[in-house]
Amino acid sequence: MSLMEIAGQDAELPEIRRRSRYLSAGVALVFVGLAARLFYLQIVEGDNFYRLTAENIIRTVPLLAQRGQIRDRKGRVLATMVPSYNIEVLPSQVTRDSYERLRALLGPDLEHFPTWEAIKAEGTKGRDRTLVVAENVSRDIMAQIETSLDKPGIHIVSVPRRQYPYGATAAHAIGYLNEVSADELKTRKDDGYQAGDNIGRTGIERQFEPYLRGKKGFEKVVVNRRGLRRTDVRIADLVTDGPVEQPPAPGNNVVLSLDLDLQRIVERALRSARSAAAVVVDVTTGRILAMASKPAFDLNMMSGGASSENMARALSDRLRPFRDKVLADTYNPGSTFKAVTALSGLEEKVIVPEDKVKCNGFIRLGRRRFRCTKAHKTVNLYDAIVQSCNVFFYDLGGRPGMMNRMAKYATDFGLGAPTGLGLNGEQGGFIPTEEWHRAQAAADPKNEGFSIGHALNTAIGEGAVRVTVLQMALLYAAIATEGRLWLPQIVERVESPTGQTIEEFPPRLRREVQVAPESLAFLRRALYGVVYDSKGTAYKARPSRVEIAGKTGTAQVFQGGRRGGDEPPLPYERVDHAWFAGFAPAAKPRIAFAVLVEHGGHGGSVAAPVAAEIVESYFDTVVPPEERNPPKVARAGERRLSASPERPLGQTAGRAGKAE
Repeated sequence: MSLMEIAGQDAELPEIRRRSRYLSAGVALVFVGLAARLFYLQIVEGDNFYRLTAENIIRTVPLLAQRGQIRDRKGRVLATMVPSYNIEVLPSQVTRDSYERLRALLGPDLEHFPTWEAIKAEGTKGRDRTLVVAENVSRDIMAQIETSLDKPGIHIVSVPRRQYPYGATAAHAIGYLNEVSADELKTRKDDGYQAGDNIGRTGIERQFEPYLRGKKGFEKVVVNRRGLRRTDVRIADLVTDGPVEQPPAPGNNVVLSLDLDLQRIVERALRSARSAAAVVVDVTTGRILAMASKPAFDLNMMSGGASSENMARALSDRLRPFRDKVLADTYNPGSTFKAVTALSGLEEKVIVPEDKVKCNGFIRLGRRRFRCTKAHKTVNLYDAIVQSCNVFFYDLGGRPGMMNRMAKYATDFGLGAPTGLGLNGEQGGFIPTEEWHRAQAAADPKNEGFSIGHALNTAIGEGAVRVTVLQMALLYAAIATEGRLWLPQIVERVESPTGQTIEEFPPRLRREVQVAPESLAFLRRALYGVVYDSKGTAYKARPSRVEIAGKTGTAQVFQGGRRGGDEPPLPYERVDHAWFAGFAPAAKPRIAFAVLVEHGGHGGSVAAPVAAEIVESYFDTVVPPEERNPPKVARAGERRLSASPERPLGQTAGRAGKAE
């Protein structure tokens, strides 16, 4: 090798070393960057990325709370929870083949079964999003799914289902559940409601929803890529935020004042009526012992998800099965209102019991006739109540100022305002006054304003007078108990799942109506005569084992008259409503009641027998044996009211003034 070659090699060495240093520095920088990145990923963000990875295999499973029971006063269960099985689909995991086979197993009659396209659309909303495709699946179908179906993304989930052991019994009072709506989710999300949750819709289920529903829990579980639970990995070995489980808190139990035995008696007594309502209250507490509205509906069907066909049929039913006719509908009370008219006249000294009026079957006011049921001839106040003489009460209602006097006592006895029960959209009814009629004229020039005719109609419970069935029962309970008007109650207490009392609802007196005891005593005797006087309008329906007192009512719903004889019958919707309201036993009242049969006809022949059956069955079967022989009113030696001179229509005796 020449000297020049050696010199060239020596010159290249520094260049190689320089390049080597550059390369080494670059490699070092790469490793430093990788190390920094690894440090960032594993040390700085390690827990976060671990959680993200863990969350791909961790699913939070909600644990539904056990809804509380609803029981009657004797502890019998009216609403409870039972095991049920739903089919859930995980759209991100299910295959089309599995889904179609599932659909075939569930049968062609399953309503609202989502299409495959709907399932895939749901899958785009979230990886863990599940969809319930079938509820309350039978055990046979569940077994077929378990044994014959390859089910990626298909889960059988055990869920509690609301069950009503007695079906349609006390349906309106108990109420039902259904799924919370999208609009409700927006307003009640803070209350813990989620899509798919059920909520009380009517009755006690709605009113006591916060007590009954409980609080949901959750459990975090490990799943595989197909969404199935893994048992080989413990959730405790994975890093998760917060607790891995929280047990649900069961709801509380609500104990009602209803007596199941009496409830069945009331509903059985209404068996012949197409549409009716009845309520029974304890006169010493105001608690509701039975409350029935007919027609009713099967609570299990409603809470289980009624088919669209069944719902359409029920909603189009002209008898309105979902309407609570005890509370949410108002009616003209007819002659049952005459108790208020009589007390108004006695208390305001407009009449005395001995006053008499001659009834020729009608009175004439201008060109209009106000009819009575027949010509009663000469009657006093006792006879007028017993025989339900309209003419006597027309005469009384036509006295100066009587319209407002009747309104005062009707209001004092709780008519024209909600009772305070607060159930099922309770209505208040309406009690008209002279001022109200005059205000109608001021608002509408075509309205005649107040006239004596309005007062006459009010005196017999017609015209603008509107009441609820519950209001009438409470009115007659007050008559039976020296004017004590109770705040009605249907819930006695709320108990914890372990049976401890959380809240009690003792009886509450709304007010004591200021009425003279002698006026009430006279009225009670006349109401007894309605049933047991041979001329009484309910005489044919009188029970023998337990004596009752009350008033019949036949409320006109169509201005066209009541037909009879050879005339063709009126269509159903034009037939009068039949009423009977009263209390029992007559000598020592324990219960008060009101019965309304929509378009039933005459109160004495339709509603009174229903009330008599309720009372006798109650004392024969529900009341303890040692209390089944209540005292009876002593009739021997009973003195009839003294007669007074016959008085022409429109005149008063003693302090009363002239009619307008």
